[in-house]
Amino acid sequence: MRRVVFVALLSRDGRLALVADYLPGVPPRWVLPSGSVRATETYREAAVRVLRDAVGAMPVRGGAVEGCRWAQVPVPVGRSRREAHVFVFRLAEAGDPPDHLSWRGTTRWAGPEQWQELRAWCDLPNVDVLLTGYLEGWIPDGRITLEP
Repeated sequence: MRRVVFVALLSRDGRLALVADYLPGVPPRWVLPSGSVRATETYREAAVRVLRDAVGAMPVRGGAVEGCRWAQVPVPVGRSRREAHVFVFRLAEAGDPPDHLSWRGTTRWAGPEQWQELRAWCDLPNVDVLLTGYLEGWIPDGRITLEP
């Protein structure tokens, strides 16, 4: 089973940091920064590592909301089971967010109207609802299951 973390980094004005996902033979897509969870890491520790790789020393605040996409059974032929967690972070400084994050080159700061495409591209159902609820304050703290 693959364990994956996604980092949802929000600017002070509510825009989300997306990075280009370059796959062979496919036009680039804008996705959340992500990484695999190492055997000795918790999901949160892996998210902090991915975030540190993305923003370096920029000050951020961690949110108390965690979106979870539990491993699906049965798994389609040729695919491995994958469990994914989304951790929300916010830039601590006011002002315009940086145009470039150190993690993977070009960064795009996307408003809520562009978040729905993350459902398919990151295979995270309802991630747009999770992020909207976090920003608007109606998602409770803790783990939230992301299901279709």
